[in-house]
Amino acid sequence: MPDVALLIDWENVYYTLRQHTTGALPSTLSILQAILQKAAEFGPVRVKLAIFGQEVAAQDETLLMALEFTGMEPIAVAQRMSGRLLKGRSDAVLITRALKLLYKERPDLEVWFIVSGDRDLNALCKAIKDEDKKVYLIAGDKSLANELRDSPYLRDGVYLLEDLIPEARWTRTGGLRTDDTQADKPAIEQRRPRGVRTRIRAGRAEPHVPAVVPTASPESEKEQRRLAVLLLDQLVALHARAMPRSDFVNSVVPLSEKEASSVLEQRIDAGIEQGTVLAKSEGRARAKAKQLLSPNMTSPLVAETFFHLVRVLRRIDTVTSRDTRRIPAVEALLDPLSRADQPGGLARGRSQRRLLLETLFNIAEERGAIATEQVDREGRQITMCWLVEDHPLVVYARQPAAAIVHLFNFVTSTKAKGERVDWVNAALFAELLSRVEGDNLESNLRRAVERGVMRAEEHGKKAGYVIDPQNEEARTILGEFDRLNGQARAPIAALPAPALAALPAPATSSEAEPSAAAAVPAKKRTRRGTRGGRGRRGGRGRRRPGASASEVSTEGDAASA
Repeated sequence: MPDVALLIDWENVYYTLRQHTTGALPSTLSILQAILQKAAEFGPVRVKLAIFGQEVAAQDETLLMALEFTGMEPIAVAQRMSGRLLKGRSDAVLITRALKLLYKERPDLEVWFIVSGDRDLNALCKAIKDEDKKVYLIAGDKSLANELRDSPYLRDGVYLLEDLIPEARWTRTGGLRTDDTQADKPAIEQRRPRGVRTRIRAGRAEPHVPAVVPTASPESEKEQRRLAVLLLDQLVALHARAMPRSDFVNSVVPLSEKEASSVLEQRIDAGIEQGTVLAKSEGRARAKAKQLLSPNMTSPLVAETFFHLVRVLRRIDTVTSRDTRRIPAVEALLDPLSRADQPGGLARGRSQRRLLLETLFNIAEERGAIATEQVDREGRQITMCWLVEDHPLVVYARQPAAAIVHLFNFVTSTKAKGERVDWVNAALFAELLSRVEGDNLESNLRRAVERGVMRAEEHGKKAGYVIDPQNEEARTILGEFDRLNGQARAPIAALPAPALAALPAPATSSEAEPSAAAAVPAKKRTRRGTRGGRGRRGGRGRRRPGASASEVSTEGDAASA
């Protein structure tokens, strides 16, 4: 059998999967193995190259390990120069390496597999065909350029990623796959031939698949940020301070997705161990499923995540309400927010802050808080975004003091031991919130002072503000979600006794008369139940059916006499 060369533009594959699939992404190893298996059908694969950008490698932590496992040679390409993101460098490196192999190093290779859908590869395919070699292409249906789709140099065949990786939930045109489901629409039977090019263009609505946690390292910073946002989304929607672990897993992952449920459980365990998630057991319950979960607002990672998430959502809200219904995600959102310098934190440097903002944008899009649309402007594809009304995360971010309170919480998490944690320099508000609040920043700060959220106070010669941690608005934003918008709902489960004891007592009227039931002292709980012994009925202080509280009190006094 002839020798085969396999050249993969992993950046093209990665973003194809990110943009044209829903739900959990397949593992990097399974994707590479599927591509390698297709190439091996034509002969032994002698050359295996994978070209990828450093930005993609930073987002996909399992890439290098998967390349080593499959025996592929990794070729990393720098994508930034002087802080600017350079595009198309992976294509240039792939073409250069392919021509070097074709003419100098391995002219004996008879079969070539190119994994990419960029139109720049048409000239490379022509050069390979001119040497009487066979060339095959692997690409996504939606990412395959028209120049390659109709190229005369690709008569050997074009294979689609949709057919090689059927476990991914593709949003391609055509009929629904058998593993896709829609509650309100029947499946449309419209199959495409496997392994060949097609021109099917019948449109359909994308299936509604709940976003689950992708397969990545449970302890990774990115996945812990995603877990924190998932938990915040559920708690705000329920107006609850904490929720049982089993309910959280079932609300995020469908019951049929057992593998995804185990993945989410691993992230929860890692979050509890790292301190990003608080898990409390109620009473004598020790089962994992009954743990009450809530985000740890004092964790540096959680504080930074929620602060920048609120910045992203409020920036979209400010710009869209002022100018237009949609805004460009890069030019009007990510670029302006990444320019602001922050004091400390885990994301140091502009490039890391930009990567963090992109991650939070993608997470908010997964949860349905942000809607996006691709538009064509002057030959360029631009992502336009807007907020989804009434989404829990959007409602949370629109709270009047959300950005201010989270700024205090974030700065507190970055301060060293011994520093004053409740005071923030006034200059930080202008640096971090001016692009978020716009012209309303000064008025929002003044109103926050009037509502008692914070007060102005100088620290030495520096002007600043001090937050009131007991303010109801601040407590609502930092965990007491049952008070959100003034609409308290019954929580899904009661908080543990220590947590309830730490909360302030609700205000009562001084003129209200104490009820008769309140005059009865609380009965002491023991291992055997209430006082009066095991199995007894009608013991001291117990109420008979139909007896009033005053009768019970009288009987108790008579018994003691």
